[in-house]
Amino acid sequence: MKSIFKKHNFILMVPIAIILISGCARKPDKSQVVAKVNNYEVTTDDFNDEVVMSIPGSSKEAILENIIDKELLLEEAQKMNFDKDKKFMKEIENYWKQALIKRIIEQKGNEFLAMSKVSDEEVNAEYRLMEKESEGKIKPYDQIAGQIRNSLRMKKAQALLDFWIKSLEKKAKIKKYQNVLNGMTLKETSIQNGGADE
Repeated sequence: MKSIFKKHNFILMVPIAIILISGCARKPDKSQVVAKVNNYEVTTDDFNDEVVMSIPGSSKEAILENIIDKELLLEEAQKMNFDKDKKFMKEIENYWKQALIKRIIEQKGNEFLAMSKVSDEEVNAEYRLMEKESEGKIKPYDQIAGQIRNSLRMKKAQALLDFWIKSLEKKAKIKKYQNVLNGMTLKETSIQNGGADE
């Protein structure tokens, strides 16, 4: 499934999501409180959210300790006013945008995948092409026909997704200021410099 969205894959900032979730104020039912860290009450919902992100096989105690550590770090960060920092606010804005984009890409991608049908003739044609390109060094048809069908469905879904995004561009009012763009210098990103911090 992931390959459908590969072209439009957006990196989510999970640590910020954790901060957002754990920082939400609420009054939980006392029977649902697993622990209390200063004034913050860790609920069963918090615990279950952490379980999903934990290493399989982690003990309940280890998971709870992880939640407590995160809350303590969050409180220290807030004491140092990191939550009011412009860079932090920009990171939150970026996360919000990326999360929404990821949701729409996944939903539309799944819709297009469901619409994408592949005939036996298409699978046969693709197999013959693969057979020719590999000079006959390929597994028998019946062993890889299913994989070929899935691959073709993914390609069709990706094409539909790309076409849908292009249709959004055509409907939108977009104006590019080429003189401003030409005068800009690209900053080196953390990806370009091997993941190092700026």
